[in-house]
Amino acid sequence: MKAYCSTMVLLGFCANTFSITAAASDTKTTHQQQFAATHYDNDNLQALHGQNALEKVNQLPGFTLVQSNQQRGLSAAGGNVLINGANTVSKSESLSDILRQLPSDQIAAIHLYSAGHPFSTASQFNQLVNIITHSPKLGAHWQVRSKLTSAYHAYRPSELAAQIALPSEGWQHQLNVHYQDDRSQSTSQFQEIDAFGSMIEQGHEAFFEKRNGRLLSLTSQPDLVDSRLVFSTKAVLDDFQTEQNRDNSSPFLWRLDESESRSEYEMAVDWQKESHHKNQWQIIALHNRKLEHIHSATFDHAAIATPYQQHKTQQEQVVQLNITLPNTAYSPEFGIEISRNQLDAATNNDGDFEQAQVSEVRYQPYAAISSEINQQWQLYTRLNTERTVLKSRAKQNHKAQLGFIKPLIRLSYDPQSNWDMTITAQYQVDQLDFDDFVQSQDAEFNRAQSGNLTLRPSQFTELATQLNVQLFDSLFFNLNLYHQWQKDIHEFIQLPNGDTMIGNAGAAQKLGGALSATWDTSKWLTGSQFNLSYDFAHARFDDPLTGSRPTDGITPHDASVEFRQDGSTYNWGLELYLPLTETNYYIDEIYTEKDQIELSAFAEYQLSKRLRVRGAVATLNTAKYSYVQHYFDVNRLGRYTGTRRIDERVDPVVTLSLLGQL
Repeated sequence: MKAYCSTMVLLGFCANTFSITAAASDTKTTHQQQFAATHYDNDNLQALHGQNALEKVNQLPGFTLVQSNQQRGLSAAGGNVLINGANTVSKSESLSDILRQLPSDQIAAIHLYSAGHPFSTASQFNQLVNIITHSPKLGAHWQVRSKLTSAYHAYRPSELAAQIALPSEGWQHQLNVHYQDDRSQSTSQFQEIDAFGSMIEQGHEAFFEKRNGRLLSLTSQPDLVDSRLVFSTKAVLDDFQTEQNRDNSSPFLWRLDESESRSEYEMAVDWQKESHHKNQWQIIALHNRKLEHIHSATFDHAAIATPYQQHKTQQEQVVQLNITLPNTAYSPEFGIEISRNQLDAATNNDGDFEQAQVSEVRYQPYAAISSEINQQWQLYTRLNTERTVLKSRAKQNHKAQLGFIKPLIRLSYDPQSNWDMTITAQYQVDQLDFDDFVQSQDAEFNRAQSGNLTLRPSQFTELATQLNVQLFDSLFFNLNLYHQWQKDIHEFIQLPNGDTMIGNAGAAQKLGGALSATWDTSKWLTGSQFNLSYDFAHARFDDPLTGSRPTDGITPHDASVEFRQDGSTYNWGLELYLPLTETNYYIDEIYTEKDQIELSAFAEYQLSKRLRVRGAVATLNTAKYSYVQHYFDVNRLGRYTGTRRIDERVDPVVTLSLLGQL
């Protein structure tokens, strides 16, 4: 899918956007349970301008939002922002979507932990934010959004959403509805040359995509004392239509017509209990079911199409138990997560029919302790274990029983001044992508991939350090550095029968880091600040075909710069995205995707106490992307045979929104 294709913003509350009454402290910094936290409440909270939790969190100095809801189970999902001390119990929405739909008038306080925290369910993160909420009053927040692009024949509403709080006697209910009609369009020039530089083919391409999405969710919570019980249910429906044409002046166009429908249904229960001794128990249960249907027809400069159909059904059931004893010696934590996942796929590729299934049952108990070595040093130790039974079948059957011990040690240093540091050593096992077990195709780039029934998870040992620094009361930065020793990494491999698939390719080493900096420029312009985000990565892999090379899909550099000004009745900003490059190593192809500098802008103004207007322009300078495929005979060890290049252009997208509350 092309880089510019629209990403639907699923607007809804999940099980963690429940509310409890909380008392916010006026203290700027506290050291509860051996962990330092910066509190934003009252005037400090109001200084974080924004209409929702996401806008406020993005203004926290030196904080970088991390999210991942695509992981199976609950332990690896969620992100480094909690709501009322709990992870987001949702697989159908990202953490950003959830925070975006938590109105600012429901936020009582925001606690920022920069070097360790007391929340066991998010132990993989050094930096963490906990949002404390008020009980909502009867009311509704609504949003109408309209886009002006070349993909629309007329200026029309493209998004309608409403979030309704319905408190009743003894209960709190929140209902969310959302509808989106999103369209994207681009034009491209393409050419293909042979090994001697002679032109083989050239022409132009037109791309159009339409996305129609609907979401309905309901969250309910009874009013309880010393405990919290949340029920949530959710339904998401998405329909896609893609049309892609390439004209090279031949009698017939190359054309791709594809339709895809996705539906997802989710139910979750989250119960938490706190005793008089502050001991905490939590039980979470979740059921998620996804259906996906793809129908495509590819006309390769011919009147007859090559058909492709695929139907997928994926189910997940998870139960998680967490126990925390903060007032006991070493503040022990215990828990277990049990999950069952299954994917069924039926694929018909031009008459070649295959039915595949992959299922997984995982048991993940853990135990952790924390201790204060002295006033500045804290030690957190956690032992995660995993027992997995993995079954897969297509033309053959395969069963594997996997066991892993995954320790984590975190040493935090906080001199209670303007800086702190964390050192972490851990052993991690990546989750398997079930889609790699079934065959797939990429008609746009003429690629096909077989499923690998014997795929094992990749693993790595990591040594990392994090540094948080505040300079001159106006400059904050967060620096993360890591070194990974990886094994069983996933790369494209080829079997003796010629099938290409994702497989375990051996060992690699990876160096990387991330820098997040905030410069408060209120001294020159009230309420203004610069934000810098920069990620880098370097990894080497000993390829049996061509020798040492970067690992597949790595992005060496990723950077953005933002300037924004936030006031009580208005805010505006500019964001600059620096060029990005990603390279993939297929068996007989090296593929590189690049973009150029992109500039985006937004402005928002409060028309009245309950109504705001927002305007935004994406790719203000016109987005440009290049896709380059270098081909080789048989494999990348063979002779070079030619290059295909596609240069794509996406015009600016103007969005106008009205946001209000009743």
